[in-house]
Amino acid sequence: MLQRLWIWVFFGFITWVASVPLPGSPGTRAVQDQFNANGIWNRTYGPYEPQQIHMAWMPDGKNCRIQFATLASLDNALLQYWLESDREFSTMMVSRVEGWAFIDGGEENRTIYLHNLKTRHLVPGMIYKYQVGAVIDDTTTWSEIYTFHTPSTDDSFEFIATADMGTSNAVSMPNLLRMANSHRYDFIAFAGDQAYDMADFEGTKGDEYMNFVQDIYATIPVMTALGNHEGAYNFSHYKNRFSIVPFAESDFPDPTMYSFDYKSLHLVSFSSEVFFEMGSYDQVQTALKWLDDDLTRANMNRHERPWIIVMAHRPMYCSPGEHEDCTWKAETMRLGPMYNGKRTGGLEALLLKHRVDIYLCGHRHNYERTYPVAHNDRIATSYRDAPSYFQLIVGNAGNFQGVDPFQNHTVPYDDWSALRYEGYGFSSIRVSPRQLLVTHHESHPKNGALGRTVDRLVVKKAPPLPHQDRGCTKSFGSIFCTSGNH
Repeated sequence: MLQRLWIWVFFGFITWVASVPLPGSPGTRAVQDQFNANGIWNRTYGPYEPQQIHMAWMPDGKNCRIQFATLASLDNALLQYWLESDREFSTMMVSRVEGWAFIDGGEENRTIYLHNLKTRHLVPGMIYKYQVGAVIDDTTTWSEIYTFHTPSTDDSFEFIATADMGTSNAVSMPNLLRMANSHRYDFIAFAGDQAYDMADFEGTKGDEYMNFVQDIYATIPVMTALGNHEGAYNFSHYKNRFSIVPFAESDFPDPTMYSFDYKSLHLVSFSSEVFFEMGSYDQVQTALKWLDDDLTRANMNRHERPWIIVMAHRPMYCSPGEHEDCTWKAETMRLGPMYNGKRTGGLEALLLKHRVDIYLCGHRHNYERTYPVAHNDRIATSYRDAPSYFQLIVGNAGNFQGVDPFQNHTVPYDDWSALRYEGYGFSSIRVSPRQLLVTHHESHPKNGALGRTVDRLVVKKAPPLPHQDRGCTKSFGSIFCTSGNH
């Protein structure tokens, strides 16, 4: 009898532990840990004190927009910036381009005030210092000084690719901060899911997260994609807090989709959520048409920008094969959702049609690289002049859930899965006109230190033929089009 009682108590305790929300999970406050202990995320800000400073590239990749927040309305917002080596003669001062009150959708209708500014006349290949200012009654409250660098005149550049990070257990945060401060990387491509969730606690969790990442996002432009954890109140926190991405110049009505050019790269941010939480049939068709049009224009300039990367949150392929993210949800990404018994059309056909090079995503909290893939089949094992795109899952930056394991599966791995890693980390991609160098770096789970190189891949392509007419051929059941110099 006593033994039964102990067994009942033991399993009751295990059930209770499993039901306790983890720190930083949706609906739960973030707490201090070894990865966020030195941040400015959980202090009290004054009503006119600039906070949540972050940057994004404008569509030409030569100037940037900067946003910051205050807790009270301002008379004006200012940006001053200068060459690191020459403040006395080079200081530029610009006023706010736009500002508005962002009202959270919760019961309290809590309000913060967002202010957008933009640079102009930046000199290539230089480091700038800057600060933003909040103006009220002829008094300006300045932020601390940050630095950023402008694109070099060299053809090559490198950027960081990551996804799925919260304020708690942000294991890769020390590495991302160090890399941002090195001025070696030109931007961060963040493939969705930040804060877990920004709308929690009347939006204060979003404030905390944006202050947590401020030292990174104020130093290196961040180009984001929408994730499922940004879904509250019709994705309003994402649409407002990341309104500085170049969506208007990309002919899309809101920040959930956009594209921009950067040297030899065309990068597209697409919303995978249009297939799930936010999409009617008409919205799906609008999104797919926008992507088709954008990639058509990009292909016309393939001689100038040979590389195309499409970034969204959810994967089209993942392991283990029995997980719902990797079965019906991945199929929905590839083929589109069902309406009246028919598929709407999905993402994969457009990536194949327009010869996209990489599909970059997160959602699964691990790292997985595919071979060149199409229609759930491995198309090639070589990444030289590959006949189809390959996919990178980079969702292992670190969050309350930890990492998603690959083991304990009952379905064999598919032959399109080239490499899998179930630890913490992030990727970097070095881009030159004829070659990509993809590297995945380990972040040590105990202290966030830089660990081993998990993956290193060289992707090459031959230059396009000069003055080549744009023609199309059919392969793998899809249309492939070559672009020319028109």
